[in-house]
Amino acid sequence: MTKLQRIQKVLVANRGEIAIRVFRACSELGLKTVAIYSKEDSGSYHRYKADESYLVGEGKKPIDAYLDIEGIIEIAKSNHVDAIHPGYGFLSENIQFAKRCEEEGIIFIGPKSKHLDMFGDKVKARTQAQLAQIPVIPGSDGPVNSLEEVEKFAEKYDYPIIIKASLGGGGRGMRIVRTSEELGESYNRAKSEAKAAFGNDEVYVEKFVEKPKHIEVQILADEEGNVVHLYERDCSVQRRHQKVVEIAPSVSLSDDLRQRICDAAVKLTKNVNYLNAGTVEFLVKDDEFYFIEVNPRVQVEHTITEMITGVDIVQSQILIADGHSLHSKMVGVPKQEEVVVHGFAIQSRVTTEDPLNNFMPDTGKIMAYRSGGGFGVRLDTGNSFQGAVITPYYDSLLVKVTTWALTFEQAAAKMERNLKEFRIRGIKTNIPFLENVVKHKNFLSGEYDTSFIDASPELFLFPKRKDRGTKMLNYIGTVTVNGFPGVGKKEKPIFPDARIPCLKHSEPIQNGTKQILDERGADGLVKWVQDQKRVLLTDTTFRDAHQSLLATRIRTKDLHQIAEPTARMLPNLFSAEMWGGATFDVAYRFLKEDPWERLLDLREKMPNVLFQMLLRSSNAVGYKNYPDNLIRKFVECSAQAGIDVFRIFDSLNWVEGMRVAIDAVRDTGKIAEATMCYTGDIHDPLRSKYDLNYYKNLAKELEASGAHILGIKDMAGLLKPNAAYDLVSALKETVSIPIHLHTHDTSGNGILTYTKAIEAGVDIVDVAVSSMAGQTSQPSANTLYYALGGNERQPDVNIDSLEKLSHYWEDVRKYYAPFESGMNAPHTEVYMHEMPGGQYSNLQQQAKAVGLGDRFDEVKVMYRRVNDMFGDIVKVTPSSKVVGDMA
Repeated sequence: MTKLQRIQKVLVANRGEIAIRVFRACSELGLKTVAIYSKEDSGSYHRYKADESYLVGEGKKPIDAYLDIEGIIEIAKSNHVDAIHPGYGFLSENIQFAKRCEEEGIIFIGPKSKHLDMFGDKVKARTQAQLAQIPVIPGSDGPVNSLEEVEKFAEKYDYPIIIKASLGGGGRGMRIVRTSEELGESYNRAKSEAKAAFGNDEVYVEKFVEKPKHIEVQILADEEGNVVHLYERDCSVQRRHQKVVEIAPSVSLSDDLRQRICDAAVKLTKNVNYLNAGTVEFLVKDDEFYFIEVNPRVQVEHTITEMITGVDIVQSQILIADGHSLHSKMVGVPKQEEVVVHGFAIQSRVTTEDPLNNFMPDTGKIMAYRSGGGFGVRLDTGNSFQGAVITPYYDSLLVKVTTWALTFEQAAAKMERNLKEFRIRGIKTNIPFLENVVKHKNFLSGEYDTSFIDASPELFLFPKRKDRGTKMLNYIGTVTVNGFPGVGKKEKPIFPDARIPCLKHSEPIQNGTKQILDERGADGLVKWVQDQKRVLLTDTTFRDAHQSLLATRIRTKDLHQIAEPTARMLPNLFSAEMWGGATFDVAYRFLKEDPWERLLDLREKMPNVLFQMLLRSSNAVGYKNYPDNLIRKFVECSAQAGIDVFRIFDSLNWVEGMRVAIDAVRDTGKIAEATMCYTGDIHDPLRSKYDLNYYKNLAKELEASGAHILGIKDMAGLLKPNAAYDLVSALKETVSIPIHLHTHDTSGNGILTYTKAIEAGVDIVDVAVSSMAGQTSQPSANTLYYALGGNERQPDVNIDSLEKLSHYWEDVRKYYAPFESGMNAPHTEVYMHEMPGGQYSNLQQQAKAVGLGDRFDEVKVMYRRVNDMFGDIVKVTPSSKVVGDMA
């Protein structure tokens, strides 16, 4: 590239994205670059994009550092800088700064100081517009010096009026006044804002135009008097006079009105022999337009003009300042008649402002940053990167997102897609608000004006971001450093891959009990069960087994990958118990999973086996009584999602409390397994409250209530072998429906209990694969198979399949070692404390969490004392939880 004539090294007197934008333009022109930064910006990205960077304004306030004219001039002189680009904001319209550059022989990349004087003051700019015979809004002749002058203006032109700062822009020092009562406060606030923002409290007043469009025209002009407009930008999407989203070209302007506005902009700048880049701004109402001001600098939204014209405005600024003509080969700007607009571009300003908190700028550290991209997308970033610290000292802009497409609708769709791709964590942003803007019907039709945001409250309706990724990382970090609550931190173990059985997935899955239910209905399934000689098995591995052993902590992931192998290898199961009970509470509270999604996922993988759940009658899957209509709806939804067998129980064996659930299950065509909870000892004469007659009478009531199957829920493993024989025998004589026995192997008597129950004629028993069986879980399916060897009631299962499935669970169980109860042998004291197996590991974890882990033996003793105090009640959720909490 040909070297520039006068400029070889450029200092940018600014920060953030505009400084980076200029550095990039300089780099492409082969120029050396110099950055300045305040103490607060020591880690700012822009200082690292330049060849050199220097601290400015040492000891000054954050804003004042970038306003330190003499400090900046000194840095420029000391480092042989040829030119200074002011960017926008800060010193970009400061006449004194431009003059000091001229005095020191440093090129000011921008208009001449006379133009800054002329257009930096809005009153003077208005005068120039009038001289050029460009329509202006009725306004004061120069600054107003008192409230009385403003009152006289309002009397002449009527309300509403607008008070504006004479200097600067960005909506600061600007107040709309609609009534005389507002005038005094608005006048004083406009002056104070102007003083704070621009160091001068001069204001002027104009008639306020209601609901106009805000249109601005991009101008480039050189020293030879050539002036070219690059067409217009529509900046009507504003909040408090500050632009939010900009479009180029305007969607709604007629060709005639567009031409008149652009001609007026060129006429004004030619009249004053303007130099370099500038923007002429207008308000448009109906078919009329009115001059507002000239911004004698590059604008934030210059990007969209570059996208539709192909003209690099920043490079053009530098080359014009170097003395090149607009139409020279170096600059390459076409003559006016050759400037064409291609497609549409939209710019959205992504900021750290919180739309739900009055757009209050947020501060903090960016924990994660991921931006959008793709064809037709441009990103102009400042301090937008992971680890960046956003301070309260400067503008809240993070990144300017610009999209381009052949049509406006395509550009808007591209913008919406890009905004959705952004992931910014650690600070709040306005992205949800911007998404609503660019997909709003009025925005897409072009039927919007400067009141668009204020008149569209629906723009502020958006879902709260969940920030799941950051929450998960924080959780992982906390557990990694501190361990799980109640579980001591240990050295991280190394796990081998779980042994998943190898199967031919191309072969169809063998039909099972699910198909019998679907084809024959509930009564047909019951008859099928009664016709079976062999005892049927319910596999609890997917729920109660891990609830009893591992505090219900098994994740859906580990269930998902063994679900299909289980369906293929154990097609003759009666059911798989995989839902209900503590599943819901633990899934939501600890695993952060959706139990409904688990049900749907496993149902797809296991289409041939009945799915069984534990339903706490009026407590559903919670810990309090719910309304009848909720129970009915829950049962309906559960059945639709895949549950076939509902094991319904009441924690105090109150049959009346179970009727709603039983009726609801029958209405769905599914299996109602009404269940009695076994407690006490039918052979203990000192505990006659729960004798054999108690259970026979209860069984009759449950059958009469509509039960398809009678369940016996021995939740603590208190049913001893001989008692099991007597109980089942008596119940077989009492009821005509199948009997399903559930127990826990806490005492080590589980298999013997089952063999005696099977001898007495029980139809179905609950088991788990051997590596998830025993202790507080159910008896082992593998062991029961061998125990019944040579018996005509031996279950119809493939023992090799059971062993392979057991290998998988043996590997997976190690993942959850911290949740193990620590019980490594039979635990006969269960006959003393009578704690349900499913509660044992959970209560132990709770005890550890509250610092009672080393006193768990005392907790067990207290559990029995509390039970006796309550009158020796049936202990199963939620009654068992009450006893446990009290203990």
